[in-house]
Amino acid sequence: MGKYNFAAVLAVRLLGLFWVVAGLWMLVANVIESATEFNPSFMGYYLQSQVLRPLLAMGLGVLLILFSRRLGRWLASGLDSTNNG
Repeated sequence: MGKYNFAAVLAVRLLGLFWVVAGLWMLVANVIESATEFNPSFMGYYLQSQVLRPLLAMGLGVLLILFSRRLGRWLASGLDSTNNG
């Protein structure tokens, strides 16, 4: 693994970690803010408006972490030091 490949994989993993933490932060903030407004008869609306977006952010972060090696290789392709003259 070259230094560019390693740096790209590390960057993708850090970005994935950021999305996981940001999604968790949004989820906790939304649940705390809307705790007094919760109505079980509107469960679908509540989940869609308060929980779905943070879960999607955390899912994106997990996907970035899982596929970081492939994405890092793709991002680092063509950056080999022997080709930079």
